[in-house]
Amino acid sequence: MNKQILNLAIPNVISNITVPFVGLVDIALAGRMSSPAYVGGIGFGTMLFTFIYTGLAFLRMGTTGLTAQAYGASNYEESSNTLFRALILSVSLGLILIILQKPIEYIFISGLSGSGDALNYAVEYFKVRIWAAPATLSVFVFMGWFIGMQNSRIPMYITILISVTNILLSILFVLKFDMGIKGIALGTVLSQYTGLIASIVFYRFMFGNYFKYLNKNTIFNIQAIKKFFKVNSDIFIRSLLLTGSLFYFNAVSVELGDNILALNSIMLQFLWFFSYVADGFSYAGGTLTGKFIGAGAGESLKLVIKKTVKFGFYLSLIFTLVYIIAGKYIFMLLTDNISILELSQNYIHWIWILAMVSFMAFIYDGIYIGATATKAMRNIMLIVVLCLYLPLLHILKYFYGNHGMWLALCVLFLARGIGLWLYSGKAILNKNITTF
Repeated sequence: MNKQILNLAIPNVISNITVPFVGLVDIALAGRMSSPAYVGGIGFGTMLFTFIYTGLAFLRMGTTGLTAQAYGASNYEESSNTLFRALILSVSLGLILIILQKPIEYIFISGLSGSGDALNYAVEYFKVRIWAAPATLSVFVFMGWFIGMQNSRIPMYITILISVTNILLSILFVLKFDMGIKGIALGTVLSQYTGLIASIVFYRFMFGNYFKYLNKNTIFNIQAIKKFFKVNSDIFIRSLLLTGSLFYFNAVSVELGDNILALNSIMLQFLWFFSYVADGFSYAGGTLTGKFIGAGAGESLKLVIKKTVKFGFYLSLIFTLVYIIAGKYIFMLLTDNISILELSQNYIHWIWILAMVSFMAFIYDGIYIGATATKAMRNIMLIVVLCLYLPLLHILKYFYGNHGMWLALCVLFLARGIGLWLYSGKAILNKNITTF
């Protein structure tokens, strides 16, 4: 079982780990511009797209779960239908985002008060990067489908291609052509369309024979579409709440000034970096969970959950040690602004505990999605965000400032992980094993 998990997880980790490197490079490029407002603008703009795209990450997650179960049941027609249902939805949603870009920009950026320079730079970034929406969402679908088909190497190749292209183009546009914030955004746009082309090529040459299983009469099957949207709507709400919480965290940071906004934008990169690595094991656990549920293998299902959580714990220990030992040096790579570096010394201890408090939430997300136990995952997220995080964020900010905000964020991840763990027996094991 360890070998099966690692065979899926390692390519996922390699591909996922390149994603935060792109964010780190963007922050580093902005961190060497003339003002902390550039870092705040990039951080805020990036967080808005993280909010949007993680909210729509059901396109990847739901596709993985449904495809993995169809694959486990050897239902190749449904595997193919799932891909094309999701692609139709991804292109439609991408075009809607482009059409609605002006109201989105006003509501989430220019309509806010505080840190005017940073928000102006965030608007510049948004207006360029929004044009990548159809490509980004379609790549989500292809990634989820490839993983659901038990192939995590193709997503690794695609993600590495996207990330390397993004980094090289952003550096070229900023350092060579002096395009500033717009250059960083343009690098992202072009890299996403490069990734979409690569996804289509991989599908054509590696899974082209599956096209024959596509059934136009069943692709729009009402019951299958209902299941697709039911699973995806739950994931959408969960993802919207999660990224909404982080976006709101940054929005509240705006009230504390450019330096705190820039500091928090950098500190969140540490959380994103860990989450992308942890998601490699989360995807592996979810893929095998879906496969074993589809195949009716109850004992294997129990074992994969236990093993995946254990891998997540060991991973969190490694990251905790790395952040304690090298955290301040990573800060120095991301910015050379003296005021931010001095300010970071008062808050750096919060990044030391991020991995330990969040690993269970990230790992169990994949397991719940693989089991399509998304209603329970959604409900736990609702309770934690509305009853704990939002009240605590404002109460603790009032009494303890930015320290209080980080404490509230840690409570969010810890409570969500514990909730998913406590409910996993009823939501996943009991529900599915008794039906085998």
